[in-house]
Amino acid sequence: MLNITMLFLIFVGVAISVYQVYDIYYAQNFEDDERQASNDSDLSRLSTQAEQYKTTGETHGLLELSGRLFGARFDRHLVLSAASRPQASPYLAALLRRQRHILSNGRVMVRHALSWKTRLPASDSRAVLLTIVLVNCLIVMFFGGLSLYTIAYQVSVESLKWMNSEWVLMLLIYAVILLTHAVSKLDAYLHDLYLIGTLARTPAG
Repeated sequence: MLNITMLFLIFVGVAISVYQVYDIYYAQNFEDDERQASNDSDLSRLSTQAEQYKTTGETHGLLELSGRLFGARFDRHLVLSAASRPQASPYLAALLRRQRHILSNGRVMVRHALSWKTRLPASDSRAVLLTIVLVNCLIVMFFGGLSLYTIAYQVSVESLKWMNSEWVLMLLIYAVILLTHAVSKLDAYLHDLYLIGTLARTPAG
């Protein structure tokens, strides 16, 4: 009975890992679009003002709304730079998500946890981090398949005998799932900072 429970938990872990890949892909490609489509969202209102700014060149409505959303000390250059882009919503969404981390006092900086301050990243780490997510998913699937293999066949190599334990495999699978979750959060955070950094490096119009 215990072995059946372990196998069930292992394959639940495999299902979670596969779902994580889908969830990350969905968040990257569709989440901001859904927020923009909602008439009640801050992103929707900002995007509407950004379209009016691109059409008319009038900044009053956009800057007034930005002042309410970001506070009196917001960097107008970042907002105007985001609004002037053909696809403004990803940049505006990044500003909304990370506004508390952005410092602007002559130079745009980012304040991380524990008040650690750095420059905004100049390169996008998304490809590397997504590769790690995909590799983690493959590792989880390997451990899941290994749990079935070791029902009938035992690994005889002394240094690899831990592979015969469903407990060990289950713990490894959930450890990788937690790692994937952390990597996905880091990916979203760093990608937002990269987008904001792109805005900061754009010359003021």
